[in-house]
Amino acid sequence: MGLVSFDITCPHCLKERAVIEAFAEKQIEKTPLFNVAFVCRSCHQGGVAIVEIPSDHYHGPMAESQKKDLDILISGNSQYRFRKIYPAVKKITAPESTPPIADRTFVEAKEDLQRRRYDTVVILCRRVLDISTKKLLGDEAGKESLSQRIQMIYKKGLITEQMKEWADIVRIDANKAVHTDEVFTPIEASQILSFTEMFLVYAFTLPAMVEARCDQKRSDSASI
Repeated sequence: MGLVSFDITCPHCLKERAVIEAFAEKQIEKTPLFNVAFVCRSCHQGGVAIVEIPSDHYHGPMAESQKKDLDILISGNSQYRFRKIYPAVKKITAPESTPPIADRTFVEAKEDLQRRRYDTVVILCRRVLDISTKKLLGDEAGKESLSQRIQMIYKKGLITEQMKEWADIVRIDANKAVHTDEVFTPIEASQILSFTEMFLVYAFTLPAMVEARCDQKRSDSASI
């Protein structure tokens, strides 16, 4: 019996070359479109793809595969066409106004959380803090350690005491991830990622919003 699979990124675990296998299909009324249910063999979560069959076909890909005992791989270049996939792969973003390198690193951390690479999440979050503190301090950062930079931005009032304590937790946990055999749980990695996101919002997003609002008020005043 043939197998129908999809050449797509899993919308759940984000694995790019996962085996995505179809297990059921149903035609959408009398159209060339079929709802094809699938499951990812890596994370065992599923979804539905809307697939358009070729004009000279009468059956869905699963029926065609079983009828001809043929394996069918549905990709962007195959005779079958993707129309939609549910759930869609969500675009992962960092908080607005995050510096570019910190932005990319934070997005990578969020992707790794979905991919269940929990130790890597913690390490990347530390890197986000490292980049961010240097950006906040500018030339003052010098050759100071991350621990010292966290203390410096706290003394400048750029973060709260609670944020300073959390930043130190991320720093220490990331060192453990690199230098010890300690394994982080999904909850721990998620908590550290959530704090890192709040740090970015507090350090960059909110100040940028305030600045934009002040600029708007100055512009409005000048036009009166």
